Amino acid sequence: MNYLKLKALLSVPGSLYRLLNRGQKISFCILITLTIGFSIIETVGISAIMPFITLASDPELINSGWYKKAFDFSGFDGFEPFITAFGIVLIFFYFFRAVYSSLLTYFINRFSFGVYRYLSKNVFKTILSISYKVFVQKNSAEQIRTITEETNDVGKIMLSVMKLFSELFPIIFIYIVIVIINWKMTLVITFVLSCIVFILLSLVTKKNKKLGAKRLESGKTIYRSLKESLGNIKFIKLKGNEENVLQTYDTAAEIKARTEVLSNVFGNLPKGILESIGFSLLIAAVMFFILIYHDASGAIPVITMYALALYRILPSIHRMLQNIGDIAYLQKTLESVNENLHQQTENEESAPLGFEHSIRLENVNFKYVAGNEIINEVSFSIKKGEKIAITGESGGGKSTLIDIITGIHKPVSGKIFIDDMVLTSKNIRSWRKKIGYIPQSIYLFDGTVAENVSFGSVFDKEKIIKALQKANIWDFLAQKEGIHTHVGDGGIQLSGGQQQRIGIARALYDDPEVLVLDEATSALDGETEKKIMDEIYSVSENKTLIVIAHRLSTVERCDRRIRIENGRIAIE
Repeated sequence: MNYLKLKALLSVPGSLYRLLNRGQKISFCILITLTIGFSIIETVGISAIMPFITLASDPELINSGWYKKAFDFSGFDGFEPFITAFGIVLIFFYFFRAVYSSLLTYFINRFSFGVYRYLSKNVFKTILSISYKVFVQKNSAEQIRTITEETNDVGKIMLSVMKLFSELFPIIFIYIVIVIINWKMTLVITFVLSCIVFILLSLVTKKNKKLGAKRLESGKTIYRSLKESLGNIKFIKLKGNEENVLQTYDTAAEIKARTEVLSNVFGNLPKGILESIGFSLLIAAVMFFILIYHDASGAIPVITMYALALYRILPSIHRMLQNIGDIAYLQKTLESVNENLHQQTENEESAPLGFEHSIRLENVNFKYVAGNEIINEVSFSIKKGEKIAITGESGGGKSTLIDIITGIHKPVSGKIFIDDMVLTSKNIRSWRKKIGYIPQSIYLFDGTVAENVSFGSVFDKEKIIKALQKANIWDFLAQKEGIHTHVGDGGIQLSGGQQQRIGIARALYDDPEVLVLDEATSALDGETEKKIMDEIYSVSENKTLIVIAHRLSTVERCDRRIRIENGRIAIE
């Protein structure tokens, strides 16, 4: 195996351990201790079989060695009560081992899937905490996959690591026992099996790592294909290219299915090889005794012990190779989760921030991670209660300017003042709570009107109805199921104007001091737009209103217009 690949594989437990919190690290150590305890139980279970069979086949042994000491200590009258008690103890012991094994399996699985839940939540939290200008450069379908599937895969890696330990310790203890019994024969078997294991390990890990990389990429393609296709279903139907879309999905699904099949095949490959070689060695040993000594009866107890040991060790080695293969297969996923979990986030707080007089921008500049400046040396102020229109050509920087005012984007340079206080990461959450935002495209998820209006806030039935009344859609909903009316995925069960009114209700739900419309009525016909704008001007009578619009009729009732051209103020 390549040294760098082996080093990367050996780094997995350390990478996993760094992802855990303090409580999980303690649980991990406790589980390892319990695993070692189970290994001792397994070793005793295997080791106790040989003396039981040996004594049962030759009762005279009860008068010598350890058998005599155990017999004298037990206080039994004869051989039969002693061997019966010995057997009963072993039976109870094996039942105890079964219960212990089941409980250990339960705790290991609960821990591993608890890790999935913990990582899933924290990756989601991290993605929610990255800056918006970094977020918009990422593919949302891939992020959803990382939160749901990839963190689950890391839980599977943790499960594989725990299983690896649970198989390793019994092998070590049982190996010590068979070395004590016959070290020469043990070394021969060890040498042969080690060579085979090394070859199989190199083959399985190398192949599974390549398959894992293909699986990760195909999984991302599947999520992207589904999101893009289901989000553009009307366009697809109009073009009639369902087959082309389906082919893109099916190609990625085929690659993923093939990687899963091949991974399972390579995972099971070592089993037959190891068992064939291991038990062939035992058969060869019996044949050796018969050919050399013409009698194998004296070696039967030893051969029996080796048979039991190999019967326990070989499946464990196979499962260890499977676990190592699974870890290699999912290693790219671990790297992806690590990358998403440790990306740079913004620490934002809710320090008190009043808004009594004005919003003021001073020499504000902004650009995305890559590219030229979108906003360049912009300075202006908005009085509280003022109705402001921001106009300009598409791509001139209007929406970006709005995102800066609302605190979604942070200026590269320059300052934003709320009254006389600079807007910073310390108080930005307080500022955002004062803002109601109505975008051009209202995203309504497949739920009730109430769920969509109160989204992200505490549910309050009276506040929901009040917001819907202000948005002039309550009378329509009252004829249906009220706040429990289902809107359908993307609001498909509502008209464009109704969707926009739900968006207005959502913006008004927390009674904001500032209302922002980012081309919120541009997709509506003139009559519907006029009605909605009348409603917006009505509900914003005592609020600060900032409107982005192309049509002059939309902003004709504003107190002032600010025109943005190429990121600069052209007319104020």
